[in-house]
Amino acid sequence: MSEKVEKGRSRAAPFIAADTDAAIFLGNPHIDNLMSVVIALGAEIWADRQRIKVIERLMETEGMATAEMVEAYVPTDAEKEAWEAERVEMVERVYSVLSRDTSSARPFGEERQF
Repeated sequence: MSEKVEKGRSRAAPFIAADTDAAIFLGNPHIDNLMSVVIALGAEIWADRQRIKVIERLMETEGMATAEMVEAYVPTDAEKEAWEAERVEMVERVYSVLSRDTSSARPFGEERQF
């Protein structure tokens, strides 16, 4: 039942253009840009942490770590599970402030109303 696909053709769904680059999600394009930066930085930090973990593991097991060894490294299931738990903890630590209750927020320096 396999169906041949012509060379150069794909079975992927056609691309549907979107205007997400022009959309404003948080009420202000500057806030959207800052949020994008914060999320991208978090992703970069996590990628670096994983890479450091791989380098440390290679140093423990092989006594050395080259770029090729790091790129070829395949984590064990236990490592994947531990990394996932650490990633979840990092996301909670870094991004939980974004879900805080701001109903009593006020401009800095303004007197608190009781």
